[in-house]
Amino acid sequence: MGEFAWSDSTSLLAIAVSTGKEDGNGVQVYDADSGRIQSLGTSGSAYTQLAWRQAATDLAVLRSREPASDEEGTAHDVLAWRGLDGEAPGEFTLAAETAGAADSLEVVRHAAPRWSDDGRLVAIGLRPAEPEEETEDEETGDTEGDAPQDAKADEDDEPELPGLQIWHSSDRRIFARQQASKTSDGHRTLLAVWNLDEDRITQIGTDLRASVELLEGWTRAVEETAEPYAWGEMFGRPYSDTWVVDVATGERERMLERVRYAWTSAGGRWLIAFDGSHYTSLDLETGARYELTSGLPTVFADTAYDTPTDVLPPHGFGPGGWLEADEAVFLYDEHDIWRIAPDGSDAVRVTRGLEEDVTHRIVREFDPSRGGFGSLGDEDDEPGFDPTKPIYLSLYGERTEKRGYARLMPAANGGEGGGVAEPTVERLVYEDKRIGGLMKADSADVYMFNVQAFDDPPDLFVAGPDLSDARQVTEMNPFMGEYAWGRAELVDFASEGGRDLQAVLLYPANYEAGERVPMIVYTYEMLSPRIHLFSAPSERGYYNFTAWTQQGYAVLLPDIVYRARDPGISALESVRAAVARIVELGVADAARVGLIGHSWGGYQATYLPTRTDIFAASVAGAPLTDFVSFMGAIHWNPGMPEVDHWETGQARMEVPFWDDPEAHRRNSPIHKVHEMETPLLMAFGNEDGVVDWDQGTEFYNFARRAGKQMVLLVCEGEDHGFRQEANQVDYHRRILEWFGHYLKGEPAPGWITDGVPLDELEDEARRVASKKGS
Repeated sequence: MGEFAWSDSTSLLAIAVSTGKEDGNGVQVYDADSGRIQSLGTSGSAYTQLAWRQAATDLAVLRSREPASDEEGTAHDVLAWRGLDGEAPGEFTLAAETAGAADSLEVVRHAAPRWSDDGRLVAIGLRPAEPEEETEDEETGDTEGDAPQDAKADEDDEPELPGLQIWHSSDRRIFARQQASKTSDGHRTLLAVWNLDEDRITQIGTDLRASVELLEGWTRAVEETAEPYAWGEMFGRPYSDTWVVDVATGERERMLERVRYAWTSAGGRWLIAFDGSHYTSLDLETGARYELTSGLPTVFADTAYDTPTDVLPPHGFGPGGWLEADEAVFLYDEHDIWRIAPDGSDAVRVTRGLEEDVTHRIVREFDPSRGGFGSLGDEDDEPGFDPTKPIYLSLYGERTEKRGYARLMPAANGGEGGGVAEPTVERLVYEDKRIGGLMKADSADVYMFNVQAFDDPPDLFVAGPDLSDARQVTEMNPFMGEYAWGRAELVDFASEGGRDLQAVLLYPANYEAGERVPMIVYTYEMLSPRIHLFSAPSERGYYNFTAWTQQGYAVLLPDIVYRARDPGISALESVRAAVARIVELGVADAARVGLIGHSWGGYQATYLPTRTDIFAASVAGAPLTDFVSFMGAIHWNPGMPEVDHWETGQARMEVPFWDDPEAHRRNSPIHKVHEMETPLLMAFGNEDGVVDWDQGTEFYNFARRAGKQMVLLVCEGEDHGFRQEANQVDYHRRILEWFGHYLKGEPAPGWITDGVPLDELEDEARRVASKKGS
């Protein structure tokens, strides 16, 4: 047996039979109620991608045109049947001669067929046809299209081809990117729609790399293509055009031009676009355009977005959803949800999050036909909300880190009575814990969510629609009470630049008030949302905060916000102020503070010691060290050049090196390596495909020449994150030895003081591996 698939509404099971024998393959349908098996056809071809129509007994499948044993064949026919629960099901075949099918394209197996709701249409995937292999004429021995055989050079004279790559500066996707995405590129398809009754194909997609979507009802489709905007795609400022396609005729019209943020409505009638300030809408039936938010007394752009961009994103990165029949769209400002008619005629703020500094966002209910819960924006075909039913909302207090759920009741979202009613929001649960994962049973009004905190492992709770009297149904770690555990606290502080920020302070187990303890500072970006994350101590988690608190360290996770062209200085201003605040509180010993981070956090753990001496020791995993050379680096795993990520991504440098060389120098660790007074432990995998480990060896060589205290750990065969257990445990234990020496005054092993020669390396690795678990 090959594939199988159950109908979602009947007892029918479709089976793609694969026997490995000539003419032994086929498709069968088994009725589990009656025990009846019906054969829908047999051949020597391969049958794949079984697809039932939802709530129906219609089935589609792909059949290879070449025998199943022929791995070279790519073209497929599409077979479809209607009414398989009846005595005479309708049968349809999409073959090469079907009207509308271009000779240059063929159906391939990489896209499963999809049915329209009414069963008239089937969506399929096309790709350019593979060139046919040359065939030899049996009478003359000539190869079609070529010179006579006797005029050909002997195959032995064929030159040996070089192992060659050609990288050109005009490449839209650099050679490494093309290599890394070769398989996925080979699976891309052009969307087409097969009309079964008319036996005709309409091609929708024109660009294999474009995003294509069939709108509700399948009368229209949209294709978003970035083809006209090569420079923006190459260097982190992407734009696209949105084309609307008539599914019946294939006629195309460009409706939106040079946009970054655009969405379709649930009912398929509207396009919504955001220009960095406001939303506009476009009615696909009339062509009318409307301003939706320019006159409202709030801000929909995320003005706190601290990454350089020419177009600010909207809060929530797009609409929160639609009411049924496209009656209204839900849009987000910083705290609240607005319900707005798509022509802009009615707009109402349906939540009151601003008044309490609580962010409200819409969550989706479970739908088994869609594979479960999905956060908004995950799928293009999310259905509209029923205006007569409650809509569940997530709650988040950014300054308190409280979380929970509420629900928007029908009268507030345009239910009975129509018009715009006063919003009614019921708060259901809201606690100083991490609450999430709300799910609804598919056939009962029963809901489930999870709750966790730093000192409370995640457990599942079950409740009714109002989430009251929730019943805990799991106990993840019943032994927790047997162990000493730290606690988490949210601490307010102001950066040296005057920005109000927060940090998470994790106290060591058995901490006594007034005691000053050694402290490890872990850095990245905004870390205060991690306050309620539970983590069991583990040596395989080499940056395990709980394990550090069990070792007697306080752990500080400060928030960092960034200014363009000054990521290092921004981090310095935030972290140094956060450390000073904890010292002021009497928790940390200022002489025993360590710093640690990985990747972008590793950059900070390398940069800060070159600009300040407040740390007794630092540990940097896979850090960026040279702000000149790294701009030209490549993320080898995805094959992507660093440049766009550098200017408009996490590095936030905004411009290339030659436009502001001083900014690159003042934020580069390596440019002040000679002033570093903090002992630095650095770790890299020598197969790191994100941060080239040459960044580590380069800094190591500079530090060595400058006479600075540094140890470089190189984990062989490891990527950006270590996956081998032995390497994970070894790194975890060396971190503890490093901080144990520099923050606690413990005796230093030889690898810290003197290094380890090659012929003693195995003994050293065995020493650490044999230590009692930490």
